[in-house]
Amino acid sequence: MFDPLPKTKTLNEFLRKRVELSGGSTWLTLYSKDKIACKLTYAELLEGAICWSAELLKTGVRPGDRILLILPTEKAFYEAFWGILQAGAIPVPLYPPMRLARIEEYLKSLGNIIHNCGASVLVTNGLIRPLIRPVERINGHRISFLISRNNYSKPVKPDRSARPDDMGLLQYTSGSTGSQKGVMLTHANLLANLRAIGRMLRPSSEDVAVSWLPLYHDMGLIGLMMGTLYWGIPLVAMSPIDFLRKPARWIRIMSNHHATFTAGPNFAYNLTAHKIRDVDLEGVDLSNWRIALCGAEPIHASTIENFSNRYEPMGFCPQAFLPAYGLAENTLAVSFPDLETPPTIENFDNRMLETEGKAVCTDSIEKGRKIVSMGCPLESVEVAIMGEKFVPLEEGGQGEIVIRGPSVMAGYFNNPVVTANVFRDGWLCTGDMGFMRGGQLYISGRKKDMVIKAGRNYFAEELEAAAYSVSGVRPGGVCVFSINDPERGTECVILVAEIIKGLSTKDLSNQLIKVVAKETNCKPNKVVLVPPRTLPKTSSGKIQRFQTRLWYLDGSIQSRGRERKIMNYWGYAKAFMRDRFSMNNEME
Repeated sequence: MFDPLPKTKTLNEFLRKRVELSGGSTWLTLYSKDKIACKLTYAELLEGAICWSAELLKTGVRPGDRILLILPTEKAFYEAFWGILQAGAIPVPLYPPMRLARIEEYLKSLGNIIHNCGASVLVTNGLIRPLIRPVERINGHRISFLISRNNYSKPVKPDRSARPDDMGLLQYTSGSTGSQKGVMLTHANLLANLRAIGRMLRPSSEDVAVSWLPLYHDMGLIGLMMGTLYWGIPLVAMSPIDFLRKPARWIRIMSNHHATFTAGPNFAYNLTAHKIRDVDLEGVDLSNWRIALCGAEPIHASTIENFSNRYEPMGFCPQAFLPAYGLAENTLAVSFPDLETPPTIENFDNRMLETEGKAVCTDSIEKGRKIVSMGCPLESVEVAIMGEKFVPLEEGGQGEIVIRGPSVMAGYFNNPVVTANVFRDGWLCTGDMGFMRGGQLYISGRKKDMVIKAGRNYFAEELEAAAYSVSGVRPGGVCVFSINDPERGTECVILVAEIIKGLSTKDLSNQLIKVVAKETNCKPNKVVLVPPRTLPKTSSGKIQRFQTRLWYLDGSIQSRGRERKIMNYWGYAKAFMRDRFSMNNEME
């Protein structure tokens, strides 16, 4: 069943066709902590979407309007997302505010997005609204708030028709390498990628998918939410907060529902390989698990090995681990490995890769760098590796990865200059560096995250990976970047590392310099040690090198760490409302 809905041309069409085929069957089982919060059939999803479209039409929403969607993982998100499409508008899903110390940064980012896309309505709930109320008026632009509730009236006209080339989703990039940009994805883009993914994953009526991924991120939104709807696969979901608070929930739900398919970033597989107690895994059976898709960030060979070793005794098959490459600008996926074989991990000569840009295998552990294959390009995606003069490189040559095909975005919304910069001769320039070997794609780093020292190029990710091996460094808490040194006439390499709370920092900086220099041949010029959760991250958990570099340059990196007090947005919402009510009930 590679393409169950071949004749559908828009998202609205495919949802209605899915309801015709599977209407009474349960599609969504939604957990809250360890209990099922609600279940939703395909027909109930469409009914809820129609009700939401009625409310949107009452506000005067017109075809093509951009509607911000800021909700956690709850029933209202799924219904509102499809309701926006039913109303002929464009959903713009964004992450909710989650950190007290970063509320000002959040509001600034949200204000920039509102200004960029000209959103007319913001859909949220009663807890989140007080936190984001300051953006109601920005630069003379007023945005209406639509709050989720239980009872809605149905419209006379259930939906407005869409065309394949109409925008079906405005997906803002994470901002890991700069400011956020709105990726314009048409109905045709989305369907092309879903169909290409289906041909690789070969979904069937026997599959059950599990997801804790954020619904504002492409892997959770397009891959799991849209994908399961398109293929007619039951989806068991929970919030990212519930997963992070108790990672064993992900594994236990996979077992309890005899699930076959899930997805997550590298850090999640690494977390569940190391941070779950054996007692929390008693009775777990993972023998049905056939696809453990991994993407969205650099994939480490050690993560694959550790995860497989931990869960193989519980029935997990190592060949189920599926490292994949993708990016929002290509809707979601670019390449997948073959389902029938374990992940391919090769050891490449690091010096040849750095100095000559050639991928040459080596048996030497000291000179080698393990890189995980991302598999072959999807059937509808054309991939090439370009050199400095935009000339295609032969197999094994390291260069920038460029792509083209029907799932490539229409451009960045209201940003023609940046759009023009990423397209060249019909190719989308990804900014990622890599090479082809045996028809398979390998990712070696990011073009923008490259640091240069003494005339040699190094990938920031490689230096960061080496730093993680030092005891006391917090997992996921290292950022490497370079700055100009006018006196030396070259660049200085800066390494910022979060250290485990309560740990003595004596000699740790020297140890980091020594280890990183030994493993990568690049000696950092300076190490900055900061408290846990200092480094800024995107909504999907990626380190923001661009922002970290700015904080370092303006001298605020240390003070940022002292100011950070983490609180999830539910706790902050309650505190905010309590404070507001105490001030003569001025909230309204």
